[in-house]
Amino acid sequence: MPIIFRVFVTMLSVLCAGIPATLANEYQIAVLAGRNESPYKEVIDGFQKTVTEQKRHVKYSVFVIEGEKEQTAQILDTIKKINPDVIFTVGTTPVVEVIRMFTDIPIIATFILDDSAIKHARNVTGVILSFPAEIQFSWLKKFLPDVRKIGVMYNPAENQENIRSATRVAKTMGLEFKPVEIHSPKDIPAALKILANDIDILWGINDPLVYNSLTAKQILLFSFRNQIPFCGLSSAWVKAGALYSLEYDFYDIGVQCGEKAIKIQQGVEVISVPVSFPRNLRYVLNLRTARRMKVVFQEKYIHDAYQIYDE
Repeated sequence: MPIIFRVFVTMLSVLCAGIPATLANEYQIAVLAGRNESPYKEVIDGFQKTVTEQKRHVKYSVFVIEGEKEQTAQILDTIKKINPDVIFTVGTTPVVEVIRMFTDIPIIATFILDDSAIKHARNVTGVILSFPAEIQFSWLKKFLPDVRKIGVMYNPAENQENIRSATRVAKTMGLEFKPVEIHSPKDIPAALKILANDIDILWGINDPLVYNSLTAKQILLFSFRNQIPFCGLSSAWVKAGALYSLEYDFYDIGVQCGEKAIKIQQGVEVISVPVSFPRNLRYVLNLRTARRMKVVFQEKYIHDAYQIYDE
């Protein structure tokens, strides 16, 4: 166990042993993050500020899981001794670990891509780090009103249900959805060849098998060579040549989670606090790519963009 963490645990134990009764009754919140960096810090800042503004006497114990089993076990044991009123997790690994140990303490989770890790736990709610297909297609139609045929590559083991849902949504919005299954990165060239003459845009989704740093080059080259815009997954993809991406307001996600914590503190059952999606949306545009593909964004969308690449 790292020296810094051992010192922290020792100090925490000493402090807890000598807490006066009035302080011991403070509202205790344990925060467990997957990384000690932005945007994790932004989420935690938004959460803490929101809760503290509504409830003054709050004590936060913040921990970071670095991936080592011994360290994780020590952190979970420390949280158990603290016996917090609420546990706030940022990341998939933290919530999975916490759910295994705590079944009666309310848990608020975020930085999870879907509800698969939490849907069977009655003491968990949170904010999923994803935008529903309705939102994504709505913005696609705003940026590219003439687009009708949307292509997507996906790993069915990861995204089968998401693709089924997106197919239904696309149909209701007057769009043609053309998904192609990918079982190995080796399938990507053939899939792109299938899509080349039958789509107006290539849609990127959270699917690590298909969209990653090793496949980015061939996907973006396909986009440029065929003059088919690629809707990227992040600003990094847009910087590399994707036409646009939808981005999260991480601080506000923390605020959303803080609002859920306040409801729970006020006596609302966790099961009555629904899991939600981010309510604020930002977007990033690549005007260089737009010119190359003869895409003209309305001036209002350029003006309101969170970030623009134009070099």
